[in-house]
Amino acid sequence: MQAAFELTDGLANLKSILASFPVDALHWSEAQNRFQFIDRLLVECLGWQQPNMAVEEYDDLGGRADYLLGNGMPPKAVLEAKKESKHFDFPPVSGVAPVRKLRPLLAASKELSAAVNQVIPYCAVRGVSIAIVCNGPQLVLFQAYIPNLSPLDGECYVFDGFESYVNNFPLLWKLLSPEGVAENTAYRDLSLHRNPRMPQKASTSIAEPNKHRYRSEFQENLRSLSSLLLEEIEDNPKLKSSFYKECYVPLEANNRHLLLSKKLIESRYKRVGENNIAPSALDSIAVVEGPGKLKFTDPTAISAGSSRPVVVIGDVGVGKTSFFENLYENLEGTEKANTYFIHLDLGIKATLTVDIKAFVLSEIATVLKKKYGVDIESEDFANAIYHHDLLDFDKSVKGALKRIDPDGYEKERIGFLNEKVNRRDLHLQASLGHLAHGRNKQIILILDNADQRSFAVQQEAFLIAQELAATRNLIVFVSLRPSTFYVSKTTGALSAYQNKILTISPPPADEVIQKRLIFAVRVAEGKVEPAALSGIRIRLSNVVSFLNATLRSVRTSEPIRQFLSNITGGNTRAVIELITGFFGSPNVDSPKIVRIEEEKGDYKIPLHEFTKHALLGEYAYFNAHSSLVACNLFDISSADPREHFLASLVVAYLHSNAPLLDNDGFVAGQALISEMLRHGFFEDQIRHAIRKLATKRLIETPHAHYRELSVDDHELPDQFHYRATSVGIYHIRYWSASFAFLDAVSTDTPIFDDDARAEVVKYAASFDIEKRYRKAERFRQYLETQWHAFSFNENYYNFVELLAAQDHTFTAVKTVIDRGALQHRK
Repeated sequence: MQAAFELTDGLANLKSILASFPVDALHWSEAQNRFQFIDRLLVECLGWQQPNMAVEEYDDLGGRADYLLGNGMPPKAVLEAKKESKHFDFPPVSGVAPVRKLRPLLAASKELSAAVNQVIPYCAVRGVSIAIVCNGPQLVLFQAYIPNLSPLDGECYVFDGFESYVNNFPLLWKLLSPEGVAENTAYRDLSLHRNPRMPQKASTSIAEPNKHRYRSEFQENLRSLSSLLLEEIEDNPKLKSSFYKECYVPLEANNRHLLLSKKLIESRYKRVGENNIAPSALDSIAVVEGPGKLKFTDPTAISAGSSRPVVVIGDVGVGKTSFFENLYENLEGTEKANTYFIHLDLGIKATLTVDIKAFVLSEIATVLKKKYGVDIESEDFANAIYHHDLLDFDKSVKGALKRIDPDGYEKERIGFLNEKVNRRDLHLQASLGHLAHGRNKQIILILDNADQRSFAVQQEAFLIAQELAATRNLIVFVSLRPSTFYVSKTTGALSAYQNKILTISPPPADEVIQKRLIFAVRVAEGKVEPAALSGIRIRLSNVVSFLNATLRSVRTSEPIRQFLSNITGGNTRAVIELITGFFGSPNVDSPKIVRIEEEKGDYKIPLHEFTKHALLGEYAYFNAHSSLVACNLFDISSADPREHFLASLVVAYLHSNAPLLDNDGFVAGQALISEMLRHGFFEDQIRHAIRKLATKRLIETPHAHYRELSVDDHELPDQFHYRATSVGIYHIRYWSASFAFLDAVSTDTPIFDDDARAEVVKYAASFDIEKRYRKAERFRQYLETQWHAFSFNENYYNFVELLAAQDHTFTAVKTVIDRGALQHRK
């Protein structure tokens, strides 16, 4: 909603209207008052227009509201008009006080009390939070709903007399213009005047709430080796071939541990296809049939004769790079020897390059020279590819020098070749054509990680790929994220082309981790390429013990596999980083794990060790930056304890069968907001929750707005469609009621109960397990009490049932505490 004119125009119109009032204005009836002043105030002074306002609308109980302001269901505000003779007798106040307590005004004026009691039910039936009563020269604006407080005990804005309208018109515009009402300014500003304000988080009582925990020497060594064995190992040229043979997990959309339905997983990339037709999965047209046997099952989709590049769509960390590397590593010997595989990483190697085209042309030539011994700038190569051009040169005028001036001829011939070679783009095309057709080589070019660069670079990379593919000398792949492809397809270079699109879905996270752990153990034990770790002088037995304990835990624990698969949302890179960080984490007692493993050889790391690292990372206490995967669902944006459950309700609603879903499982933003309004939340609260959840990947839009595509603050989230992710579902089904989660976020959540807050503050800084248990248990009791107080009654989310399902996590901690106390007494 937007006003039809500016504030200054509205003020001028107001002064003109007031100057034209008749002498008998005091005797206007309600209808006259509405027609003569209130209609004109709204339309001519505040900029309201159809269809953003309605008059004399009946509600479900038969009540008739004079004005409904704001389009949509529900409207934003209700205005009740009264006769001008219905004067509101306001008690005197010193100075100008636009914000006043409502109850004293009601006690002083029966007319105002009657009007307020009349308009509140109109608001309640429609779910409207702002009420206005106006008799012409007097206007009172107040909150029709206040959590845990009667609206009669709230505050209100008072405009007392036409002169007050003029003198305070900027405030009136701020509150009652279409923009002000749409942004809920009046409700928000009135809340700021009310005490008590939002309580401080318990973390404010901690001396260093954002303190890092530092690793011991043991943990640091373990972390360094794990990084080498789990992350950097695939880049080691001595190990690359063995790595992909033993560690690569075939791509399969039906990940059995994901909490998303199979239908939603399969439709992951449907919206990037032409006419909403899902593109082919990359692994469905390029498969490995046994060791060393690669087969393209759809030659029309990928072939060296194609004139267009293949756009490979895959989410962040899904395994696009690994797929291409594995594709090459699995070629059989003769076919591999006959293939030039050129993999250019635009995200790492080209970061300092301004001219991306110059980089690509230069890097292709470099790879051909270093990897395959083909120097496209050598004299012999130039003579070979320009053989026919040289024959034409010999027939030219300059070619006649060959008979009369051999030295001059050679100089001219060299100059001719040099000019050819210096035209880098044409020379590269000619070189690739010679290799493909003259030497019968298969050339595969991968332009990878272009989506890690700026939008302009991505567009240039695609145009380069298009130009190279048009020569029909090579197969060109360009890998992009769905969000990047969406923007480029609608506004960038891809919009001009009919693209060949293939997709990559995430492999099962638990299988990725298990294969990497097995391979890491074999490397650390010297069973694979012993020379690869010849420079390591640190004792490897510790990391082998930790690797074995971790591998055993992942293999035997369904909850751990479910946690790893869901909390990273199909991001293979993220799950590897999570496990690598777990090794040597300052929040994990790794010396104890290694000691028990070396003594008994059968240690199983419990789930809470993994989740604790996921919550805290390198920090001592949970905060907004400590975790890349966890989101504090109970944090709030306003002084409303009901909001503890808003984020969970949003995720649960999106995951349920309650809303109207489209074919890909998305729910319209307006429908989501309407559902949360039905629970008594306000639009500001709901929009804040949606933005937070989308940014933290608990919910998603079709094209990853907030997470990957930035959204301006003034743009409302109502315009997008949403669905729950596996990250969000795992939060609301398991994680958010567990001991580890409640222990961590208890100090990061405002607590409205004084006794509960005092106990959480008392133990906030402690690392002692017994004190942490008391803190988490008290916080759990507080949340359960708040849930019962507000009587949320929805089939799609029951917080009490969730607490009961995770009670075993508290029982396990209590058992450890009791066992320790018993041993201490002995």
